[in-house]
Amino acid sequence: MKLLAIAVVAHDANAAYFDGDRVHYVKFERPRQEKRFSFQSPPDWYAETEALFGIGISQVDHIAITFDPSALPSTVGRHLSPDALRRLASGQSIAEPLSPEICAYLRAPSATWLSHHFCHALSGWMIEPEPIALRIVIDGLGDGRPWSVYRGGKTIAAGDIRNGSIGWGIREAGKALGIKAAHFNDIAGKVMGVQAYGRIDEGYLDALRKLEFDRLDEMWSVQGWLRWKHDPTIARLTLLDWVATVHHRTAEWLLDFFSIHALPSEPVVYSGGVAQNVVWNSALRSRFPNLFIAPHCSDEGLSLGALEWLRQRHALPPLSFAAFPFAQADIDVQAPSEDTVDEVAQLLAAGKVVGWYQGHGEIGPRALGHRSILMDPRLADGRARIDRIKRREPFRPYGASVLTEDFGRYFEGSSDPFMLYSCKVVGQTLPAIRHIDGSCRVQRVEGSPRPLRALLERFRALTGCSVLLNTSLNVAGKPLAAHPTHAMQLFSESPLDALCVGNTVYRR
Repeated sequence: MKLLAIAVVAHDANAAYFDGDRVHYVKFERPRQEKRFSFQSPPDWYAETEALFGIGISQVDHIAITFDPSALPSTVGRHLSPDALRRLASGQSIAEPLSPEICAYLRAPSATWLSHHFCHALSGWMIEPEPIALRIVIDGLGDGRPWSVYRGGKTIAAGDIRNGSIGWGIREAGKALGIKAAHFNDIAGKVMGVQAYGRIDEGYLDALRKLEFDRLDEMWSVQGWLRWKHDPTIARLTLLDWVATVHHRTAEWLLDFFSIHALPSEPVVYSGGVAQNVVWNSALRSRFPNLFIAPHCSDEGLSLGALEWLRQRHALPPLSFAAFPFAQADIDVQAPSEDTVDEVAQLLAAGKVVGWYQGHGEIGPRALGHRSILMDPRLADGRARIDRIKRREPFRPYGASVLTEDFGRYFEGSSDPFMLYSCKVVGQTLPAIRHIDGSCRVQRVEGSPRPLRALLERFRALTGCSVLLNTSLNVAGKPLAAHPTHAMQLFSESPLDALCVGNTVYRR
């Protein structure tokens, strides 16, 4: 059976396809090289999906789609059932059939319309060791609500967007701070980094704790801070303290929220754009150790959740995704030889900054060793050098990759293979990855000897250090490279010292 899932959303459009044997996936921004790419018109997914997956849509047995109904022309949108809209928006329904008129407009022979939040909830199937009953989704606005809780495939609780959302709140906080981004969804990640420069105002924190539990709009309101400080000038000059305080209070809110729905020992699948915040994730994992977060927890994972719904709908065996997370439908290259790995390790040990393009690209926004820029984290001027290459603000921290067996030598706290948690850096010997608050988001490199593990092992043999600064192979405003020519363009237009594409090393 052939199954196709499409997320034709306002940003990060993506698709997943099961050909009866293997799962295929693409985030369309990668081949397009347009960050946060979305289709101008919903039917535009058709030709591009056929070409990327090499399929004929008419031969697919079942198509599931999640999309924003407001993107439909009025002449088409009138064929949406108001009852279906209401059921999806309220969480009463997770799937609704689409009328022939809407299917014709979308160029789908027939299709099922899925809940945005339920697609999030199912999207981590490939990292779940067994079926998990409890799934929590928190984002800006999905299905017209800011959060949903599912147990056993049923909605048991849902938020009201009229009371605000964490996703919207952190974005508006970034705007108040004057943070710029090519796409508004990139603001939240920048706020996560800059909040560490503020100081928590204990009095305001106590005031926030007295708010009604679900008043996220009031918690993230800059007007509340203006009133608290009494003087608008002082308030504006101390906005970093406001953000630090609200960010801290949100971590507490999340702990309370999860405690309402989960026992500490219970497995919980957590997804939605808010689940990309590594600081909050670490707070949650300290109380809920069986927390499962996929690297594609934001909208780019919606099609993978929709594909899992299709699998369940047709009672198929669990899907295999052996290549995960290195499974983008992009351009693969020859694996590096031992000599090439040694050459790159020598360059890194000599203080060079090296681009690293291997295999298929990562699913998710973070570089995990196939589309990376790498550097020795012990370099005192390392962060400034990477900032020049990436064209990135100096207040933003960088992540790191470390061999699993050596994690405790350098870090304390939570970590995973997907760089989704923040932990403390031990000592002062890794200045390029140590954030102002002493933290770093860390990828634990384990398992079979993929190219990055082999490189880390060789770097350790040369230097005694088994950590590398690892940031994505792109510059500000561009997605990760999906083709060797993208990597070569970055190399030619930036002060990168060297680039390794597969088994070939390019130097200045």
